[in-house]
Amino acid sequence: MSTSSILPDEAGTLIVGAGCVGCSAAYHLSELGREDVVVVDQGPLFETGGSTSHAPGLVFQTAGNKLMSKMAQYTRELYDDLGGFRKCGGIEVAYTEDRWEFLKRKREWSRSFGVEDGELLSPSAVEERVPQINADVIHGGFYVPSDGKAHAVEASEEMANLARERGAEFYGNTKVIDLETDDGEIDAVVTEHGRIEADEVLLATNIWGPLFGEMVDVDVPLKPCAHQYLVSDSIDELAGSEREIEQPILRHQDRSLYFRQHGDAYGIGSYNHDPLLVEPEDIYGPDQLDDLGLEYPSLREFTAEHFVENTHPDHEQPAFDAASELIPAFEECDWETEMNGMFCFTTDGMPILGETEDIDGLWWALAVWVTQSGGVGNVIAEWMENGTPRLDGERVDATGASIDRFQGHHGADEFVRDRAAQQYREVYQLTHPRNQPKKQRGLRRSPYYPRQQDLGAEFYASDGWESPQWYEANEALLDEYDVPDRPEWIGRNWSKAHGAEHQAVRDRVGLYDLTSFTAIEVRGSGSERFLQGLLSNDIDVSPGRVRYTTMLNEDGGILADLTVSRLDEDRFLILTGGGSSGTTQGRWIRDHAPDDGTVEVIDRTSARCGLGVWGPNARKTLEGLVETDISHDAFPFFSCQETYVGGVPVTMLRVSFVGELGWELYAPQEYGAQLWDAVWDAGEEHGVLAMGDATLNSMSMEKGFRLWGTDISPEYNPYEANLSFAVDMETDFIGKEALAEAKESGIERRLVPVTLDEPGAVVDTGHPIVDGDEILGYTTRADYGYTIDAGIAYAYLPTDYTDAGQSVEVEYEGERFPTTVRNEPLFDSDREKILR
Repeated sequence: MSTSSILPDEAGTLIVGAGCVGCSAAYHLSELGREDVVVVDQGPLFETGGSTSHAPGLVFQTAGNKLMSKMAQYTRELYDDLGGFRKCGGIEVAYTEDRWEFLKRKREWSRSFGVEDGELLSPSAVEERVPQINADVIHGGFYVPSDGKAHAVEASEEMANLARERGAEFYGNTKVIDLETDDGEIDAVVTEHGRIEADEVLLATNIWGPLFGEMVDVDVPLKPCAHQYLVSDSIDELAGSEREIEQPILRHQDRSLYFRQHGDAYGIGSYNHDPLLVEPEDIYGPDQLDDLGLEYPSLREFTAEHFVENTHPDHEQPAFDAASELIPAFEECDWETEMNGMFCFTTDGMPILGETEDIDGLWWALAVWVTQSGGVGNVIAEWMENGTPRLDGERVDATGASIDRFQGHHGADEFVRDRAAQQYREVYQLTHPRNQPKKQRGLRRSPYYPRQQDLGAEFYASDGWESPQWYEANEALLDEYDVPDRPEWIGRNWSKAHGAEHQAVRDRVGLYDLTSFTAIEVRGSGSERFLQGLLSNDIDVSPGRVRYTTMLNEDGGILADLTVSRLDEDRFLILTGGGSSGTTQGRWIRDHAPDDGTVEVIDRTSARCGLGVWGPNARKTLEGLVETDISHDAFPFFSCQETYVGGVPVTMLRVSFVGELGWELYAPQEYGAQLWDAVWDAGEEHGVLAMGDATLNSMSMEKGFRLWGTDISPEYNPYEANLSFAVDMETDFIGKEALAEAKESGIERRLVPVTLDEPGAVVDTGHPIVDGDEILGYTTRADYGYTIDAGIAYAYLPTDYTDAGQSVEVEYEGERFPTTVRNEPLFDSDREKILR
């Protein structure tokens, strides 16, 4: 049904948006057994006028992010099965030597994330597949034969038809004008043709997403953005349709261009111009479309100056010149089609998925390209139906796409505009993962910030926080400590001060800024019972004790690893990672707290600062400042006390993430500067130094401590992560049944460290670990261990490969590095340093 004359009065699940994302969600929900799915769209079915209607449908399966790669692979397979995919292959060419080296790494990511048919091509081999290309201007290409083109409208219609067979209903020409809520729950969707009550609503509206956010007072941090697409007239290399095999889709990322075949014509997509941001309320309506001669609301007028003039801030050539240099036939052709087509960018380039925290039953699936659309529909359907995101039946880490990742400042329009524009500019750029944004900086600063500036901190932006990575002041330590050089790419945006800091903290005492870590207080008469059912370890300990534990979803996937300090009988302090991880984890805790008044959950993050004091001289530094006995017997490892440090009230934990003697100190924010100064002054005679995130990372790797989001995530359970010591199966907690089933069926992979055999060698994350031709896993985290003097990587390997001493290899930048599986921890296995 493509009209809206007989809308239902109610629906179990109502989806707004009948593009490829909404249709995929309906298809997958109906496949999971939902029969009361209703889909509405303001446009005609199924060429609705959104991005699906004009998108070129390029499915390049390899991304630097595992989730995005896996969803693209699923989309390709799904649309291929439905007849909405053309497997023609995809090639990314290298215009520069830097890009050629990047493509070597990208091929390795593809192998790590399951795309196994990629290969590197010489310029002549690229020309064989794309005869119109000028092979003289490229270094080669990365070719994936299974890439191709999704016919998004056709795929959407086929998914809708299959969903209809299972009871779903689709209504076009039905504009939604309001969303109604009642007592924190979604209640109804109001359309121009009537009101539909619904138990759940999924908004798959892409560029219109922020307008729906305004209806319910929810910030949706994305901006619609236009980029250019042109189709040539016939060109000789494609004329006559003599080629039986369609050419591969093509990317020229060094100039922000892509290309695809249209019969005997050739299309150009260009991001090689200024970001053309569009406010959602300024998207054209039907009357304006008629006046402007545009076919869809997601189109804008073609702006020729952005094609022939150089307006991209990072490129030296305008789009036309760059395209013609690569494809000389464009010099003589005319253009049959010219348009500016809209899609959207979030502040970090990832989709927005999940349920609104304050409105039960209101779900979002926004900022999704055709490339991942089929996979997103599967993930969101599993999430809605079964409570946890899954992809093709497997656990998946969707945290990076969760709507819960956003912080308070993400609601500011200025921030969204600047960061969305940055994402647009960088979408095809060769951007180093440690490159830092220049705008919207300094939003969140710890009270130590001026002291860190004085020490020459190299600040990285981390969810609004300014997080020191290393300190220029510590470069003086290079006279004392040797630090191996790093290869060109992995050595960019890095300093040898990191290696010197690492070694000096092992010898002295380091101060680490913990302010950005998430601090959540749980209190009330029911707090112990609540936490016991929420967390995997036994937290029924006496006041003054600290527990390390995991927090799991119903599938047994790790949502967090955290410490729980029992401050009193009915008062606990939970400490976990900062920024987006803390926000998502904090929501899980709040969502599962009882509403009977026996438990209060309070986020203390913005009210507190934190300071790690770690190293063999930590006790010597603190003992004259602390108003309590901090000897090992009086203040043992994994204990806590509320006391005073130099006149500052603190919650003090005997915990160390670097594997050395030390404490974490947490105080009200206003005392922060005094806390830093008091500890710094006391530590000067003991060689005190400031340490940054880079040092925390490498030191924790040597000690075998897990980092959430890399080593552990919802994709893995505690047994796979070798965290069984954080699980007490004598207690009842969320995920226990799934863990018991996993243990009974057998653990097939485990997280283990490997060290590189070559002295001084270091690799990066996301690269395959192999035995001959077999891909065993990939590096989840990698760095150099300056104490053990070897490169380290962690990886989930099949259990047959987890015994210490076995030899495997890491692929990195086209080379294979011999590595050896090791027992952990690699440093201080007898715990003599941390327990002294």
